[in-house]
Amino acid sequence: MGSGIYLRQESPASFVTNNSPTSNRNAPNIILVFGWMGAKLPHISKYTKVYEETYPNATQIIVQSNPLLFWSSNRTRMKNLLPVAEILEASGCVGTASEIRENNSTKILVHCFSNGGGVQMLTLGNLLHARLGSSSSLGVTMPQVSAVVFDSCPGTPSLWRTVQAFFASLHPVIRIPVVILITFFYSIVTIIKQGLFGIQPISEQLKEGLLRNGPEGGILPWITEKTPRMYVCSKKDDLIPIDQIEEHVQEARRRGLNARIEVYENTPHVAHARRYPERYWGAVKALWASAVEKQ
Repeated sequence: MGSGIYLRQESPASFVTNNSPTSNRNAPNIILVFGWMGAKLPHISKYTKVYEETYPNATQIIVQSNPLLFWSSNRTRMKNLLPVAEILEASGCVGTASEIRENNSTKILVHCFSNGGGVQMLTLGNLLHARLGSSSSLGVTMPQVSAVVFDSCPGTPSLWRTVQAFFASLHPVIRIPVVILITFFYSIVTIIKQGLFGIQPISEQLKEGLLRNGPEGGILPWITEKTPRMYVCSKKDDLIPIDQIEEHVQEARRRGLNARIEVYENTPHVAHARRYPERYWGAVKALWASAVEKQ
């Protein structure tokens, strides 16, 4: 598959019992996880392991966010996510009207972490919309149930906060030269893209992308104004200020989107589940239950 993309197939049907979580026909059968920038697979697996235990019959698609992709072109990022698009199309999550399957029973839960995961999600959405092309006016397949979790995003981090995001995945020996390099490129990219071409910073593109709503679908084609979405944030997040997320949620609600927010008092960036696992996963399950109720 593409770089930083992993697939965990659903458990064989022979292992499903009437008492197992998989016996619940309302459980998601696809879980799409976008990791935060620089998160290694063992870090993300702490979340996917919980999903594996809760929904063992779900196929998991894990997408990492490599810091190098941050500086790549949108075309390069889209090319890397092509395998994800193909899996989703094959599953019936998205396609033109002529490809709509009868009795489509796809149920998909999306879990996105930080701006790094958000950019990957935005890129995948752009790729799926592009693949639909002009034929999207004929209609797209819609999962029977869908919901999305935004953990610690979106926001517009400062230069120093951007550097901090890169720090987490770097060896101490190379941090100083990388800081200099990031500062240089950050300044150049900002001047060229915004000053000369009027191109929005990627964080602003992400904010607007998450609010996308129309006949062609949202940031991902199947996401609509009715899709339950939950924003998880903390007052002690040093990377993404909570006021930016709260402002985004207010705007989402103003635009008629089904948005809720889960605020923690003292958790660091993308560390809410680690410190308060029962509360965190209880909120995720409640979000999914609300999606099922709306089907």
